[in-house]
Amino acid sequence: MTTSPFQEIGERAAMPTVLLVEDDRALSGLVSTILSGAGYHPVAIADHDDIAAAVIRWRPSCVILDGELLPRGQERSWDDAIAIRRLHPDIPVLMFTADAASLAEAIDGTSSRSMAAGFAGVVEKPFVVGELLDTVRAAVEVRGALSARSAVAADDRIFAVTLFPDAGAGEPGGAPQVALLSTVVHELRTPLTSISGQIQIAKRNLRLDPEVQSVALERALVQVARMDQLISELLDGSRIAAGALTLEIRTFDLSAVVAEVVAQHETAETPQISFQHPKRQVAVRGDTIRVAQIIGNLVTNALKYAPAGSPVRVSLKVVAGHALILVEDQGVGVPREEQGALFEPFFRGTRTRGKPGTGLGLHISRRLAERHGGRLWLERSTGAGSVFALTLPIADAQH
Repeated sequence: MTTSPFQEIGERAAMPTVLLVEDDRALSGLVSTILSGAGYHPVAIADHDDIAAAVIRWRPSCVILDGELLPRGQERSWDDAIAIRRLHPDIPVLMFTADAASLAEAIDGTSSRSMAAGFAGVVEKPFVVGELLDTVRAAVEVRGALSARSAVAADDRIFAVTLFPDAGAGEPGGAPQVALLSTVVHELRTPLTSISGQIQIAKRNLRLDPEVQSVALERALVQVARMDQLISELLDGSRIAAGALTLEIRTFDLSAVVAEVVAQHETAETPQISFQHPKRQVAVRGDTIRVAQIIGNLVTNALKYAPAGSPVRVSLKVVAGHALILVEDQGVGVPREEQGALFEPFFRGTRTRGKPGTGLGLHISRRLAERHGGRLWLERSTGAGSVFALTLPIADAQH
């Protein structure tokens, strides 16, 4: 007997809705799957600016709030939780973070902002599936117990938070280091959380459903690869900053290296990446692995931030003693106000935060290009796509 669409709508309406605010798609999908399997109706959003509208639309029984990192290293979850409690004091909010200091402060509940935020519970990354569900279940069950007195008390506490100083405000010299460390921990914990959750799902289905187990383990392996890439990029960034990156310089044909990179990224049945280049060799001197890393990062970004199947154009030509490589996509583009920060470490644009990434790739690529005596920049960008340009001195000009 099949279920009619009206029955499905009715069953979903009977499920407690849980609003999940998480910018990492893999982790968001994992938590949504766990919640759905436990009888909840998960609604996931990536942008913290959409929280207010989502709460009004879905009227969730609970909100799981990820801590978006701000430039100074603080987590935005505090301000968002305060805003939710001010407008919807009956909706419990759970903190979902890997930051030990934030977890301890929320659990203690005695600071001005923790009292104003009034988190109903905390979930640490990486999480244990059972503990996650127990925390959500407790928050949903006590929602109806929140009284008008609690709402008034929450409003009274909210005023105090406007006087709460920014973390690290008294130590401006240490702010960049704090922000950097917070970002690194956040980026490492996110794939680690996904790995932990997928392995737990696999264990639960070890004998019940081998197919579910296989899918969970495959997803965990994807996150392991992502974590390995992040660690490699962190090491590259630190070596470049310390001047300790070693390059193995030799003369090579740049056309061949670009062609190999394009071939490695061309995985669709229908060719998606075109490559235009001179018929003769374009000789440059440099580290072939590092040059391939730069080009690979540009091609990866072009594929990642554009609609599936849209064309990516790569071209190579010689201009004024330099090899010029252009990578053109039809992606989301970079807003004009964000283009100045595009090559800063850990920068993630507002249009790309929903995609996995470290925010280190372009920064490292530019520094590598400079180490080769070249340049890397954003040639142009609109809502219809972007063009990145890379120059490297040709071998004759270097000699």
